[in-house]
Amino acid sequence: MVDEIDGVCLPAAVRALRAAGFDPVLRPAPRRSHTAPPPAGAWIPMPGEDAYAVVTITSLAAGATPGTWEQAAGSDGSPRLPGYRVAFHECPYRTRGHGYASPVADLHTPSAEEVAAQVREWSRWQSTWSVVPATTPWARRERWLDRLVRSKLASAGIPVAVDLDPLMVALLDREQEAALRADLDALFAPGIAWRFPRDRTGARLATRTQVLLRECAPPTHPLGKGLWLVADGPAPRAEAALTIRLAQVRGLARPYRWDTHPEFWRAGTGTLDRLWGLGGDTTAELAAQVAAMLEAGHAITALDACGVTLDPRSRRLLSGLPDNFELRRWTDRWVANACEVLYSAAPWTWRDAVTPKRRPQRLASLGGFNPSRRPGLFLAHRKGAAHLSFDQSASPLVLARARWQRDHDYDLVRHGKITAAQIPMPQP
Repeated sequence: MVDEIDGVCLPAAVRALRAAGFDPVLRPAPRRSHTAPPPAGAWIPMPGEDAYAVVTITSLAAGATPGTWEQAAGSDGSPRLPGYRVAFHECPYRTRGHGYASPVADLHTPSAEEVAAQVREWSRWQSTWSVVPATTPWARRERWLDRLVRSKLASAGIPVAVDLDPLMVALLDREQEAALRADLDALFAPGIAWRFPRDRTGARLATRTQVLLRECAPPTHPLGKGLWLVADGPAPRAEAALTIRLAQVRGLARPYRWDTHPEFWRAGTGTLDRLWGLGGDTTAELAAQVAAMLEAGHAITALDACGVTLDPRSRRLLSGLPDNFELRRWTDRWVANACEVLYSAAPWTWRDAVTPKRRPQRLASLGGFNPSRRPGLFLAHRKGAAHLSFDQSASPLVLARARWQRDHDYDLVRHGKITAAQIPMPQP
């Protein structure tokens, strides 16, 4: 193993590192090629998963920017200088595409003291990029709730029309068509208008939004499009109105699905406690405490209180820590978005929302990257409990919001904006 080139030796870097307070260990450096023996490396533990700074001896050439250095190429005839390469290695995230031997950052320098300075800077990366988890200030959230209340109380004047395409109806067999007619006879228009998603302001119906009510005919393929009874929102800048119709959609990829909550849109028996997931081990007091924790930004405490387990990455994220060194610049955005996603969650319902032996389902995306590896929070059933994970996936499959979020009515009643008697509920 090479530990010296033209008088520049690895022990000199080791001495500089020890003088800076580090305790490097000598062993072979990571390598991508197995055709040549690995160089000797000085390994210094760094914060992160299997993270190390590794110092090796190399030949340097002048970099493109004055005062910088880079690793000398083969035999290009350019002047060379013996020096050091210090590289940051860590356990790669699943979709990175490169192994451990490919560093996420490196520096070339002829100075052992500069090596120690770079390692010292890297040793502080986790605290440098950590943030304090926080949620939307209550004053801003309260203004949104006030606008939502006014919109809901005025929803009785929103027309809900039925417009069925005969060509779509013809795709149903006799039993499916009979079930469709029964659904239409039992439509609970006040509930549909009351609960239809609102826009970001909370004051108006969400445009270009479709709520799936019930699957009338299943897809021919498990991941294909089924025939659904849907409620369509208004077009942009159009009059506030809703339309009930048939549409071919991929239900597993839609966030607004009410097929598990027929009380939202269909006549029948149902109670607010059932819609809000209250009863049994979940008391009203527990739910209120958990909701208050989430609103205060204490997501981990709230999830622990509901028996939800977390993988190490989601626990780091909800603690405000960066996921890893390479993706450290995304920390602020991901932590803020994760806290915002969980602000309106109902984790006491999660164990019943996911099915054992199924792949994790996306709660929400957290932003960043391309569609082939969208970061997000995922929910799965593991060992009898709901399990939250932070991962990257191209899968379009999502868990319907009605299954994991709190009903807005629950928060409106809890904060004294409306009474339970004002919420339209279907009658049998």
